[in-house]
Amino acid sequence: MSDITNKQRAEWAEHGVLEYSAGKEGRGGLYDDTDQVLSDLLCDLRHYADLNAIDFETCNRRAASAYDEELAEEVGNQFGMRCPQCGRGDEIDIAATVWVRLCPDGTDVTAAANGDHEWCNQSGALCAACGHGGNVSDFSGSGERK
Repeated sequence: MSDITNKQRAEWAEHGVLEYSAGKEGRGGLYDDTDQVLSDLLCDLRHYADLNAIDFETCNRRAASAYDEELAEEVGNQFGMRCPQCGRGDEIDIAATVWVRLCPDGTDVTAAANGDHEWCNQSGALCAACGHGGNVSDFSGSGERK
C-alpha cells in the first residue's frame, strides 16, 4: 500500500486545475464553476494529445484503471463505499439481483448464461465487519452498479 492518499492526489489535481484556470484567464481563482473549468481542461488536454500524437483514449483508460486501483487500495473496494459506522470498505455485503441456472439439484449461479448482477441505492447493504445495516445509499460513495 502506498503512503500517498487519494486526498493528496486530489489536492495535487486541484493545484493543476487552479494553474490551468489562472493560465487561461490570467487571474487567480477559477474563472467559472469547477465543473466547467475541469471540462475545459479535459478538452484542452485532448487538443494537447492531438498536437503531440498522444493517444488520449489510451491515457484515459490507463487513468481510469489507476483510479480504480487507488480507490480500492484506500477504501477496500472500487465503488468508493464505506460503512458509515466503522469506516470499513472491504466487508460490505449487498443484496443484489443475480441470474441463476435452475438445475435438477437446485440452482447454480456460475452456470447461468447471463452472469450479471445488479443493485441500486435502495438495495440492502450490511457491513460484515461491524454488523451495521441499511441501504446502499447509506454507505458512502455512489454505490450504484449495473
